[in-house]
Parts: sequence; C-alpha cells; structure tokens
Amino acid sequence: MEQYMWIIWLSLFVLMIVIEASGPALISIWFAFGALISLIVSVIPGAPWWSELIIFIVISISTLLALRPIFKKYLKRNTVRTNIDSFIGKKGYVIEDISFLRPGAIKIGDISWTAIPANEKETIKEDEIVEVVSLNGNKVIVKKVED
Repeated sequence: MEQYMWIIWLSLFVLMIVIEASGPALISIWFAFGALISLIVSVIPGAPWWSELIIFIVISISTLLALRPIFKKYLKRNTVRTNIDSFIGKKGYVIEDISFLRPGAIKIGDISWTAIPANEKETIKEDEIVEVVSLNGNKVIVKKVED
C-alpha cells in the first residue's frame, strides 16, 4: 500500500486545489497543504502509510487554525457592494420635517426617501440641507449640514 500512497496524496492535493478554485471562500486550501506535505513524505522510502495520514491531519488542522484568521482578515471575498451604498455621503434637502419619533422625507436628486435623524434628540425642519450618514432598511439616516 505504501508504494501507491503518492498517487492518493497527489490526487487529493489536486482535488483540494480544484475545490478551492471553484468556491468563493477559503474551504479546502488547508487540506491541500496537508496533502502536499504528505505527498513529499510518501516518496521517502520506508515511510509507513499511517505516518503520512497523521502528518496530513496535523498539517491540515495546524494550517487551518494558524492561517485562517489571517487570510480571513486580508481577503474579503464575500463583500457585495451595491449601488445603494453610493448614497452614503450625498446631500439632499428635507421635504417633510424629520424627528426620531416621526420620520420625515428628504429628496436626493429626483428620489424621495424616508429619513430619520442620526441624533435622536434632533429635529430637522423642512428645506434644510442634510447628509446621508447610513442606511437602515428602506430609510436613510441623516444629519443636518451646518452652513
């Protein structure tokens, strides 16, 4: 069995790379590292198959625990940006008084939005200029722009 283990490790390495390339998240790269190291060990004459299996498990788990947090921090592949994000920072004018307990309306370009103030204690009067701070569902959170 030891003489054919290199074929198993090579196949597993290729399979893990294909799975990783086809998915949007870091799924199987850890197992590809383990299979690669086990492949290298399998070409050593006299290496028992169970030692290769233990090396595969240890390397896979070690790389998963050590590198996943680092890769996840620097590779933000799941971020989906939409055109609605472009409204943050835009300015508009109030067409209906806005208070925290009673949402009002603003107009940005030709589009009217239901709006609530960023500051709970603030009331923004009609015809004042506001800036979009964030979005909450179908409402925009706004703050008054000082002159």
